[in-house]
Amino acid sequence: MLKQQPINWLRPSNDFVFKLLFGSDDGVSKDLLLAFCNDLFNVPSGQSLVNIEILNPILNKGSITDKLAILDVKARAVGYGFINLEMQVNNQKNIHKRSLYYASKLIEEQMGEGEEYKKLKKVITINVMDFYYFSSDMYVNQFGLRGIRESAVYPDDLINIYFIEMPTFTDLAQDEKIHPNDRMAKWLRFLTNKDDTRWVEMAKQDPIIEKAINKLQRASLDPETRMQYEAREKALKDIASIRGEALEEGALIKVQEIAKKLISKGMEIEFIAEMTGLSKSEVTKLKDEMGN
Repeated sequence: MLKQQPINWLRPSNDFVFKLLFGSDDGVSKDLLLAFCNDLFNVPSGQSLVNIEILNPILNKGSITDKLAILDVKARAVGYGFINLEMQVNNQKNIHKRSLYYASKLIEEQMGEGEEYKKLKKVITINVMDFYYFSSDMYVNQFGLRGIRESAVYPDDLINIYFIEMPTFTDLAQDEKIHPNDRMAKWLRFLTNKDDTRWVEMAKQDPIIEKAINKLQRASLDPETRMQYEAREKALKDIASIRGEALEEGALIKVQEIAKKLISKGMEIEFIAEMTGLSKSEVTKLKDEMGN
């Protein structure tokens, strides 16, 4: 039951809070993640996903202030496949490539030595973005493998990538262009809400959103969680600041430090070049220097 006293609510669009809501090791997060996926995939009634395992529920406190940390949610939906879900606050101009990279990693991680390819399960990457990215007038854009010819169908629906633009949803909602049967609309209203007077009303409209708001309320009232939230907010602002300084002022040393950290985490050279603005040859040179 929602408390009526004034609360300084945390924002669910913060990637730390988003991870707390959908990626914690508790029954509520699993319920929220299942409902979110069923609505996004538009699973018909009676065929809903019913069991999901969150694979990375532990949130290292050091990652909250780590400017390069990706606070994603990795999960396995029993009988369906593997899911990677994350909130993206800053537009780093590479989300399309990163998504394909993460999908590929989910495929690779399924393969042990001697494993058969036919055992591969579907992988889905879901990006909830707090910025515009596509020119489409839809707030959800879905991509998968397809043939160049319209009639060509790939034999396996192995990879699906979703991009959810929160600002586009807000624009459509303001213009009253959201279909009344849109199953994702309630999630986007929850994630984009900045009016604290609306939480109680929103909770009354849907039981699963009430569950999400109750969890958000508990987090908002917890002093330690608020400290972590504020630390993450600062880190997110620093990300934008560092990238801006690096690109606009030529702060090469900062860029190289970022590149080295990504190299130490085992990231691919192309991915690092995309993230930092360095050329692939410059990243390769840094990698060779680190190896000596």
